[in-house]
Amino acid sequence: MVRINLISPSKLTDQHLVAEYDEMLMLMAYVRAHQGLEGIPKDYCLGKGHIKFFKNKIGYLRKRHELLKREMRKRGFAARKTIYNKGIDKKLINDWSPNPQDLQIIKKRIRQKICLKPDWYRYYGKHRSKEFLLKLLS
Repeated sequence: MVRINLISPSKLTDQHLVAEYDEMLMLMAYVRAHQGLEGIPKDYCLGKGHIKFFKNKIGYLRKRHELLKREMRKRGFAARKTIYNKGIDKKLINDWSPNPQDLQIIKKRIRQKICLKPDWYRYYGKHRSKEFLLKLLS
């Protein structure tokens, strides 16, 4: 599964931060293999259309990946890989900005995940209370 979390990387748990960094690399491999514009959802979504939604937003993904790397380094994680446009159709290299509804969708999903395993998540390497983690999403 690939998920782009949209919210500031500084507000992500360590697990969400590292997973998004890795999953974005998988997303780029998918885009390189499937560069057509057909089937791209108009609106941000989770589930089946999530990967396709980002196919024509490579400019956004590159910037986001750099933000993720910066935050990972602050937390002591190795972040050495970079997303390049090489081999990507220029029609797919666009920027994008999430709207408030998009942010609410992903925040709801992250809250659900935290509530399922509140003791599993860490923030800057430390276990934090469920309340602390949920407050990050406010």
